[in-house]
Amino acid sequence: MPSSNKVRKVTSENYPTDAGREGELIFRLVYEMAGCRKPILRLWISSMEDSAIREGFSDLRPGTDYEALYQSALCRQKADWLVGINATRLFSVLYHRTLNVGRVQTPTLAMLADRDAKITLFHKEKYHLLCLTLDGIEAVSEKFTDPTEAEQAAAMCKGAAVTCTSVTKEQKKEQPPKLYDLTTLQREANRLFGYTAKQTLDYAQSLYEKKLLTYPRTDSRYLTSDMAETASCVIHLAAKLPPFDGSGNFFPLVEAMISDKDVSDHHAIIPTMEIEKVDIKALPLGERNLLLLVCCKLLCASAEPYVYEAVTATFDCGGHSFTAKGKRILSEGWREIDRIFRTSLKEKPVDGDGGMLPDFTEGQTFDGAEVAVTEHFTQPPKPFTEDTLLSAMENAGKDDIPDEAERKGLGTPATRAAIIEKLVAAGFVERKGKSLIPTKAGINLVTILPEPLTSPMLTAEWEQKLTEIAKGGADPDTFMGDIRTMVREIVSTYSCITEDGKRLFAPEKEVIGTCPRCGQPVYEGKKNFACSDRSCDFVLWKNDRFWTSRKKELTKKMAADLLKRGRTNVNGMWSEKKQATYDAAVILDDTGDKYINFKLEFLKRKVGADGRK
Repeated sequence: MPSSNKVRKVTSENYPTDAGREGELIFRLVYEMAGCRKPILRLWISSMEDSAIREGFSDLRPGTDYEALYQSALCRQKADWLVGINATRLFSVLYHRTLNVGRVQTPTLAMLADRDAKITLFHKEKYHLLCLTLDGIEAVSEKFTDPTEAEQAAAMCKGAAVTCTSVTKEQKKEQPPKLYDLTTLQREANRLFGYTAKQTLDYAQSLYEKKLLTYPRTDSRYLTSDMAETASCVIHLAAKLPPFDGSGNFFPLVEAMISDKDVSDHHAIIPTMEIEKVDIKALPLGERNLLLLVCCKLLCASAEPYVYEAVTATFDCGGHSFTAKGKRILSEGWREIDRIFRTSLKEKPVDGDGGMLPDFTEGQTFDGAEVAVTEHFTQPPKPFTEDTLLSAMENAGKDDIPDEAERKGLGTPATRAAIIEKLVAAGFVERKGKSLIPTKAGINLVTILPEPLTSPMLTAEWEQKLTEIAKGGADPDTFMGDIRTMVREIVSTYSCITEDGKRLFAPEKEVIGTCPRCGQPVYEGKKNFACSDRSCDFVLWKNDRFWTSRKKELTKKMAADLLKRGRTNVNGMWSEKKQATYDAAVILDDTGDKYINFKLEFLKRKVGADGRK
């Protein structure tokens, strides 16, 4: 800060941070580290509209009004550090491997491990359905677990008259979707484009820095009331961009996107007025896709509802009931925009229950309907994708967290992507296509940790207490005392493990081949390929004089060939005598002695069309 003889108040526009718990903490930490003791005035706004900024400046609040909020944030920071650093050190020392433990990432890993266990333990069950075909549509029966009963029912239906027993029609309306917060943007980008949460955040951040998107790290899906005019202008600009320019004229309904009470730190993600000037096609593919996705959501959120008539027809055949469902679209509304965007991506539109049904009437009869028995199996739960995991993190323990709490779920929109990447980088989770699968080490980690560290309930309990501290209704020192007690109990309870436990995180060795002497597996070590039976002396040394003198290294593939076939072809070996390279087959010559011998069988080099070897 510039020096001055006058007392200069520190305002939050001098050191801008979010209007929220973590923003308050960041400002106070900088303020304290700088040794500043000047009075504080707080600019508390969540909108960057000129009117909101002017109103905020006209109502600057003293920093003392936010002392309780700061204490709440400080407690959260200290508690996370105390639990994380002590639990990480404790279990890392016990199991001789770095085992990162955290209030957010550990319950996230536990959710992945729990889903994996359900998939592994799932036993599929067979069931059968009767499918009745009439007038080009299919009506389906209830499930049959006994195939004999299904065949008997089909026999009763064959040749029997079919009667329409009821037709119900219900007009339904799907309201336009809400705007994007970061989590819903990451989820949909993962579904449509396969982007990871981190990739989506990086693309959104780049677009924000190019002034094409509003601030992306938000947990709100609404705009503030002072943004209505700006939003209307941006909507009209977005409607002119391909492929949305083919959707026809519509009158945006901005009111549904406005809710001041649902905006805390930042409002929802929308494009800015700068999209009028930018060449969309010149943007990198990832940024272009994301910008158009946000434009699509803005247009959908401001469009008319999707209205359709849901039709359910039931039929009786041979004493068995069959059901057919369909719909008739009355007004495509916002789904027209969504359909146009998905078509441009060559994605199928999202369908509802069935297509159009014929105009069936109650009491209508049919002759000669076809009946078939179809075989089906129950399906296991699906592995988590980044889409579904982000949703699970967002909703974890939500019912146990008070409505007025600053944060709900595991992590924040800004940190969830980093949590997933940490789990992958640490080797606890791996990506297989779009799926996130816990590794053996990840499953073991969840198994050895105490339940409070793997449950989202810890976050729920903390948020309840932190909310009370922020409102001035709870004592920060009491909260921190409880945290210290919990840490001491964890350290004292889990201070020793069994010998088998110590080997739980030992790296798995890859089997290179079978020992020619005793038939046991041969593993790769740092310096050799050795038999797993310690009483057996068979070992292939990587730095054997045979290899180093020929300027070659014994590779895993060569060792595997020697163990499987007794020989391996090696090109470009060096001859010290002739000062030249040659190709040869190296043959394993094991006489049972301590050291393994090798023989050479020289290979003839092929002669090319020009006569050269």
